[in-house]
Amino acid sequence: MTETVLISVRLPGPVAEAANAAAVSRSISRSKLLRIAIERFIDDLCGSSEQDRRRQFSSEYTFLALDLIVQREYPEVHTELLTEAERRMEAFHGGA
Repeated sequence: MTETVLISVRLPGPVAEAANAAAVSRSISRSKLLRIAIERFIDDLCGSSEQDRRRQFSSEYTFLALDLIVQREYPEVHTELLTEAERRMEAFHGGA
């Protein structure tokens, strides 16, 4: 088991009550619930949560599948679509 460090935190009453209720309903300690919540929050900040990875994979798969369909079924517009996508990336996001 890794070494743990005690950190004291003050929470608003309703948040503390909700944390207690969530811990009880999951049959875990409040401390464990808060550790899990903090770990997930940190993962989310880094963009590496399971949900983020699933969303990224799904987006990439969808884009690849659509690109393949366009290349095979509509090759005459494939380059035009790529050019327009790049133009929009530049206009809306400041670069490709």
